Amino acid sequence: MFFRWKSSHIEMFTRSNWGLTNRARFTGARYTVFVEGGGGNAGQGSDDVIFWKAVFARLRPDLALTLKPLGGKPQLENIARKVALGQVENTIVAMDADFDEILGEKIVCPRVIYSYGYSWENDALAFASVEAVLERLVKVDTLPPNISSAVEESYRSCLKRLEKFINADLYMRMLNSSLFPRVSNGNFIRHVPQTLEPLVDIAPLRQCVVKTMSAIPRGDRIAKPPVSIVDPQIYLQGHSLMFLARKVVSYGVKLFGRSLNVTEDLLVQAIIPVFSECELSSDSFIRSHYERMLAPL
Repeated sequence: MFFRWKSSHIEMFTRSNWGLTNRARFTGARYTVFVEGGGGNAGQGSDDVIFWKAVFARLRPDLALTLKPLGGKPQLENIARKVALGQVENTIVAMDADFDEILGEKIVCPRVIYSYGYSWENDALAFASVEAVLERLVKVDTLPPNISSAVEESYRSCLKRLEKFINADLYMRMLNSSLFPRVSNGNFIRHVPQTLEPLVDIAPLRQCVVKTMSAIPRGDRIAKPPVSIVDPQIYLQGHSLMFLARKVVSYGVKLFGRSLNVTEDLLVQAIIPVFSECELSSDSFIRSHYERMLAPL
C-alpha cells in the first residue's frame, strides 16, 4: 500500500466527472479517497486525512490510495452521489456519519464509507483510548487506579449531562437547524481552576435551544423522533467531544502531578495511533464496522 500526496492541479481534477475519475490514475493510485477538511485548498492538510489513512493502512494495506481533503461534508456528498450513480469511478468518499443513519440519509454505495459514530472523533475518543493517551503523556505503563477512576468518572459524567442536549441537537437537525455548532465549546465545557476537573454548564445550551426553537414556527415543527440517543460519547458533535477530551486529559495530567499544555493538535496526533493500535487491532465493534465498510473495495 502507498499514499502519494499531490497538492497541485486539484481543481482541474474536481471540475468534472472525467477529472474525478482520472485523478487516481494521474497520481499512480487505484483510488482517490476524498475526506473532509482542508477547505478544498490545494496543499492544505486535515485531521481527517490522518484518521482515514490509519484506517486504510490497518485494515486494507493492499490498496494503493491517495487521500485528499475536499472541504465540508456538502462538497463530499456531492461527489458521493456521483460515485453512487456510477458517474465517477476510481474514487472513494470517506466522511462523518453525523445523524445520517438515524435520519435515513446515508448514501448507499460500496465506495461511500462513513464513521461509526457522529464523526471520526467519536470513534477514536472512547475512554479506553483516552486513558491510553494519558498513560503515554505521563509516561507510565498503567495509571494508578484512583487517577483512572477519577478521570473516567469525569468523562462519563460530563457526557451524561450532555445527553439530553444531544437529543435536542438531533431533533433540531430534523428541523433543518442545529444546536452544538451554534454554541462555542468553551461556553459550556469548562473546568475547575484549581484542579482542572472538567464541568459542563448547561445554561448556554438551554438558552440556545429556547432561542433557536422559538424562531421555528410551530407549524413547521414535526414530531420528535421515536428513539432517543443513550450513548452520548457516540453522538456528541465531534468538535465538542474533542474539546471535552482535551479537558479530561488535562485533568488526568494534573492529578498525576504533571504540567502539560494539551492542545488539540497534540491530542489528535496522540489519539489516532492509539485508536489504530487498540480499537482497530482488537475484536471490537468499531473494527467490525470499518471492516464491513472496506470489505467491498
